[in-house]
Amino acid sequence: MKTYYSLLDAVRFFAAFWVMNFHYLFVLGSSSDLRWYRFGNLGVQLFFIISGFVIVQSMRGKTMKEFLKGRFIRLFPLFWLLCTLTYIVTLIIPDAKGLHVSEYLLSMTMFADTINELTGNALRLVDPSYWTLTVELIFYLAIALFVAHFSYDNIRYFLLSWLVLGIIAFASHADQTFIMKLALVRHASYFVFGCALALIAGNSAKNVYEKCVDWGLLIISALYSLYIHTKAIPAYAVPNSLDSIITFYILASFFTGVALLVYISPRVTNTRIILVLAVFGGLTYPLYLLHQTIGNILINFVMYRYDIPWNTIVVFFELLIILVAYIAYLQDKKVRAWLRNKF
Repeated sequence: MKTYYSLLDAVRFFAAFWVMNFHYLFVLGSSSDLRWYRFGNLGVQLFFIISGFVIVQSMRGKTMKEFLKGRFIRLFPLFWLLCTLTYIVTLIIPDAKGLHVSEYLLSMTMFADTINELTGNALRLVDPSYWTLTVELIFYLAIALFVAHFSYDNIRYFLLSWLVLGIIAFASHADQTFIMKLALVRHASYFVFGCALALIAGNSAKNVYEKCVDWGLLIISALYSLYIHTKAIPAYAVPNSLDSIITFYILASFFTGVALLVYISPRVTNTRIILVLAVFGGLTYPLYLLHQTIGNILINFVMYRYDIPWNTIVVFFELLIILVAYIAYLQDKKVRAWLRNKF
């Protein structure tokens, strides 16, 4: 029986909430202020760490068909629904700069960023946050294809090769080429850390050599991430002189914190706590899909028409988006259950 790491659900919600605050508050604040929400974009790296952990856990004992079918049911139905809802909002809210139908259709593929890069187009995404979904999908496909051809037992060699490729790309200043972007070299070390942590937590190593490889991947990926973070995570504005130092310590806390929570999670046995954390974890995906475009459109619409303090407006719409995300989560659970029974 697979271990359920309930505390990671809380981390996932925290990451989504932090990203949401970055997209709402940082836009309204000063780019030189060292406030907690300024670094909310780092929630994406936290997502990648947890994603690596969860995917390696969920792949164990599954065929590629079973894994990809599960990922499709988990990701696409809700994405298509909320992407369509977001597109409609851009059309009906005044001053929202509605998107062209071609941009909507491109976004619905979940590969919009890669297609734009390949074709040289600059079509907008329905929600700018969708770029991370492209990264996640490429990761899923790559690791699934490797496991299908070389078996789950050899997954650590996929991780090792990926990490080495990233190191070579940055050392040779080739990290911005299309091929290296497609290989996700900017994000590889975060995924590798999560994957290696899953292998260690799941006692996947069959001998001392594999155990050493797993621990080596864990330690090297963390140290390498900290070393290259100024290149791998571009600044969104003119950086404060302390940004790099603070980012370094935040990322370090991610690696140590996630590892610690993975260790503690099996000791959380209270059913009620586990169920509550599962709801927070379930809220994460719809919250992430809904928050940026819809939230910013509504906040700007109200702020420029009514004399209400901006922080009050932000809090109100954060709560509203979380409520809508909760409703979407409940409906998505029913849809996923129906699809699993159907297929």
